[in-house]
Amino acid sequence: MSPATIVGDHFSGNSLKAETRVRIFNHITTSNVVRNKIIVKNYLFSLLVEGTKAVHTAHNSIAIDDEKFLLFLSGNYLMTEKITSSDRRFQSVLIFFTQEALDAFFSKHGGIIIEPGNNHLEEVQIFTKDQYLKNFIDSLLLLSGNGKEIPTTLQKLKLEELLLYLCHHYPGKMAQLKLRANVNTVEIEIKKLVEANIANNITLDELAFLCNLSLSTFKRKFIKLYGIVPSKWFLQRRMELAIALLRTGKETPSEICYKVGYESHSSFTHSFKQVFGLTPTEYRERILT
Repeated sequence: MSPATIVGDHFSGNSLKAETRVRIFNHITTSNVVRNKIIVKNYLFSLLVEGTKAVHTAHNSIAIDDEKFLLFLSGNYLMTEKITSSDRRFQSVLIFFTQEALDAFFSKHGGIIIEPGNNHLEEVQIFTKDQYLKNFIDSLLLLSGNGKEIPTTLQKLKLEELLLYLCHHYPGKMAQLKLRANVNTVEIEIKKLVEANIANNITLDELAFLCNLSLSTFKRKFIKLYGIVPSKWFLQRRMELAIALLRTGKETPSEICYKVGYESHSSFTHSFKQVFGLTPTEYRERILT
């Protein structure tokens, strides 16, 4: 049995750099039938131009011709079959894009979707081409003709164009895709917020409010992200910062306490001694002598 192909390896689709996030390829083959086991690491639009394609998932089997195209969700295992046309040619335009690209799109345009969508999003989504989408694919063929590399900025714009069009014409499917993206978006926002407030005197209630989450949901997501309860995490990070400031010898403990998120010198001293067994003053004197 042949090993599974990680989709995008030979197209560089799985090595998308953070600054790229999108890659578009004009894929052509003349092999009559190509059957592969594949692992989809990034999201992938397969815009069929010529030939037919069959896809088998754990839950479904799909067959399409060049009147339809597919969106493969990231993180799935599939079987695919490509069947060439009568002149032994199979062609599709492939658009690989990362979770970060999807998060960025919905952060910018998420307000255009108002439908809640279905409860379940299939591993492979089917879309029907209309004249606009056919023209869109033709534009990609023109841009990538003769093996040309589409400029990175233009690749990002073409993905944004396609996603925007699908949001307007397939709002239910795209609403579910947005929900999938939002899981990661919320976690990203939590990380940004808490790490920006290590040295600020801010409560967990206030952090949860700024994340638009209940306190219990915020704590649950925090533990999932960091593997530790918020109070212990903030204590550790603030003490690490305090140690770094004390080692410079430029500021006194009473000056440092406010820089690491404490309202009073006494509460800072209590926490510091709880962690290190010394007061900040005792620690400072020890490292400076």
